[in-house]
Amino acid sequence: MSDSHLPAIIAGLLVGFAVIYFVFQRYKRKSSKTSKRRTRTGPAVANSTLSGHLQKLLGESSLNEFGNMAMADLQRKPEHSVDSYQTDCQGKEYVSAPKMKNSCLTYPDTKYVKDLSNPIYRAISRRNGEINRMSKEEMKDTLAKLRLNTRGIGEILRARLKTYYKNLLMGQAGLETPSTQRNFDYLCVIDFEATCEEPTPIDYIQEIIEFPIVLVNTKTMEIEDSFDSFIKPLLNPRLSKFCKELTSITQVEVDKADTFPVVLSQVHRWMKSKALGTEHSFIIVTDGPWDMNMYLNVQCKLSQVPYPAYARQWINLCKTFSNFYKTKRMCLRNMLGALEMGFDGRPHRGKDDAMNIANIAIRLMQDGCELEVNDRLCQ
Repeated sequence: MSDSHLPAIIAGLLVGFAVIYFVFQRYKRKSSKTSKRRTRTGPAVANSTLSGHLQKLLGESSLNEFGNMAMADLQRKPEHSVDSYQTDCQGKEYVSAPKMKNSCLTYPDTKYVKDLSNPIYRAISRRNGEINRMSKEEMKDTLAKLRLNTRGIGEILRARLKTYYKNLLMGQAGLETPSTQRNFDYLCVIDFEATCEEPTPIDYIQEIIEFPIVLVNTKTMEIEDSFDSFIKPLLNPRLSKFCKELTSITQVEVDKADTFPVVLSQVHRWMKSKALGTEHSFIIVTDGPWDMNMYLNVQCKLSQVPYPAYARQWINLCKTFSNFYKTKRMCLRNMLGALEMGFDGRPHRGKDDAMNIANIAIRLMQDGCELEVNDRLCQ
């Protein structure tokens, strides 16, 4: 082979490699699109297995939206509930939800805009780099010197240190720092317990049997009060053995309890006694989407009572926890474990679960996290 043929051979090889690369990239994009289509259609297929009873209660469009957990249109302001007495499906009187302040109904509009040209952000970035290079023991020593909490896994300690120095530097520069108190005066932590069976029949509808609320003052970062009531189920009045063992709720306790409309009325009276929604702004806090999206939503339709306006948007603490501490999504027990906090009370007892969720919310605020609305009713 002469030297005169070498450029032509090299050019041919380059063209061949270019064609192979182009085909590979096209195949890759096609595979990606196919995968995305399968992911998007997954919830719709799952919805087909839901019972006809549940589809009638929620509606087909709501079920599909719930399955996709769409977060669009988050700024939509729900209608105000009326401060009046109404009657339930059995003709009994109940108290409707208290009127809400605007800050309780929509995302806070007090977001601060970063001016990234400010040299303070370069200083924060340098400090974050130093913290990233620290070992766990070095982070604990630094936290101890600053008289901050030293409990938690590495991601917790790192986020705690970074937030402390970020707020310190921003404060020294006269810039606004995050504050949950600026958004809400109180947190209403809720964790429902509902009827259940094991295995669960495909047409089984869960009814709320315990309605707990733990009230957290965002200024003092302390639990200030609580509400708790059992509820008598109507579709499945006899609790299964599995349900009683899981929740420790007895048949006698639900037999003596009031129905859901009566208990919801008691909840609203309690809220009004705390001036929630009038003198004080508040937001619901849960450890996931299910309490509001499924349990409360279905129960209100079953009992034929209006869905409370204050429960259309809430703080999903699982999302907040993973986003702030930069961890994977965790259940309640694992979040407590990551913070090196023990579980107080009995798991799957509504009030005890709500108390522990409240303790996590308090720890987040103490670590400098700004709690904000991040979930909404899919309807």
